[in-house]
Amino acid sequence: MDIRCGVDIVDIDRIKKLLDKHEESFVTRTFTKKEIEYCKSKGNELRVAESFAANYAAKEAASKALGTGIMTKGIGFLDFEVIHEDNGCPGLIIMGKALEEAQRLGMVSLSLSMSHDAGKAVAFCTMLIEPEKD
Repeated sequence: MDIRCGVDIVDIDRIKKLLDKHEESFVTRTFTKKEIEYCKSKGNELRVAESFAANYAAKEAASKALGTGIMTKGIGFLDFEVIHEDNGCPGLIIMGKALEEAQRLGMVSLSLSMSHDAGKAVAFCTMLIEPEKD
């Protein structure tokens, strides 16, 4: 059994500027339709930017837990989708090349935590790995 982790911190103002200047291209390259709907439902510009920033950090943290980072081994932002359980807890769906890598590693579960405060958003992802026995 192995535990892998990844963490990322994002400047919310940086994400807000990307949303202001390049919303359509930035959002569609980085977030799934469900994530876009969720983030845009947050209300005012600051809350929307905080939500997008936290989701961005979650994708980066998960890719680091995989040991690949984003844009390595064909893994991109759209290979991860942040979801929210009925109780509000965040979760993560892994797809595409990221899922292939997670399966290759023997991932059996993952946990995600996200937060934002003082102009920063942070996410922490842990993966429980059980490699195949030889």
